Order: sequence, then C-alpha cells, then structure tokens
Amino acid sequence: MALVRVDNLAGVPLFYDRFKSGSYGVEAVSMKPFIDDKFHALCETAFANIQSVFSKSGYEITQIWSGGVGRSGTGKSFHHTNRAFDLDALVFDNKPMWVAITFPQRPFLYLAIEACLRLEFGTVLNYDYNSAHEDHFHFDNGTSPGFKRHAKSHVLFLQHCLQKLFNQSVGSSGVDGVMGGDTDAALRQALKELGIGGLSDKQNWKQFLQVCAETALDFENSLVSAPGTSSLP
Repeated sequence: MALVRVDNLAGVPLFYDRFKSGSYGVEAVSMKPFIDDKFHALCETAFANIQSVFSKSGYEITQIWSGGVGRSGTGKSFHHTNRAFDLDALVFDNKPMWVAITFPQRPFLYLAIEACLRLEFGTVLNYDYNSAHEDHFHFDNGTSPGFKRHAKSHVLFLQHCLQKLFNQSVGSSGVDGVMGGDTDAALRQALKELGIGGLSDKQNWKQFLQVCAETALDFENSLVSAPGTSSLP
C-alpha cells in the first residue's frame, strides 16, 4: 500500500471540521491526510466531476470539509487502510454551504452529490443507512461501481431519487432500502420515461446517475420561498 499526503482534491482545499466539540459543519481547520494512492486517484476523478457538474448549475466549490480519512489501530474498516473518506460539507463561492446532516431539509443537493460519488465508488453509505451516517457520506473503494439491488445504501438512494426527482411511488412502506415489487415497478416506469435501459448494465447505471445529478440540481435551483421565509436550514 502506497500512501500520498494531500491537502486538496481536484484543486479544492481540504478542511477537518471535527477537531473539537461542536465544530461539525460550523468551523474547520486545514487538513493534510495520508491517503492510499489508488483511492486518491478515484477521489480526484470524483471531485473533478462534482466540480464540473455543479459549476454548470452555478455552484463553484471552494472548500471540502471532511470528518477524516485514515484511522489509527488495526481495525477492519477501510479507514484503517486509508481507503475511505468521510464527506461532511461543501463550501461554495456564491451559494449557501451544504452540510450532510441537512438532507431532510435540503435533499436535492445531497442526492446530486451522492449521484456523482456513485459514479466512482461502489460503496457510499448515506443518511438513512444508519444513525452513524446521518451527518456524512462515507465512501471507499472496497467494491466496484455499479447498481447492487441487494445493497441497502444503493436501494435507499434509488428510492429517494424515484420519489423526489421522478415523482414515482415506491409503495406504502416508503423508503426502506428494500428492492420490493413497488420499487421495481417505479424504477421500470422511470427508466421508460428517461429512455434508459436496465441498471444491471453499468453504462445504464452511469447514465441514470448523471441524469439524477442534473435533475437534482435543477430542482435545487428552482426552489422558491414564501415572502419573508427561507427554504434553507
């Protein structure tokens, strides 16, 4: 395992926002973590793509806030081999800051970021995966990109996209991370309307993710608030 030490990803500086109690999403210090070189290459590609996609919708990323990369000890987490990244927040030049824990209040930016991450990483743990991941995205290179219908985090993402981006019902149980009949039917209808084939094909999955990112950003930019109020947390 070869490690490199970096202070940015795709030219965007890295910051650590868990250096003291209460600093999450509020205050951060510069960071320069050691990271596995192969994982680093994927991170570079992922954040270059996020910058490209987001800039087309008016979002210029100026800072990446993280909960960390490496972890001391001999545990089995990919953090212990410097092959995982916890993404807490993004700071934009001319738009309100995004913080992961605000997913319920601000779902569209969250889904756009997640769609871009899933283009490069097979493992992306998200808000509904468990309570430990409500405040950050965890992503690593432990699995290859591609839709996995029996993976909870994949189905959670899919169900949120079907509901929030494509106006499809996933059944009375709602977003539960289970690829049941209602979710399958909703997916077939959405893919038909989008003109995309089945997600078992990796190119179709990639196309679906690209559409999700673009659609989510369109929704985010179309949000309006009643006079005297704000839709942002």
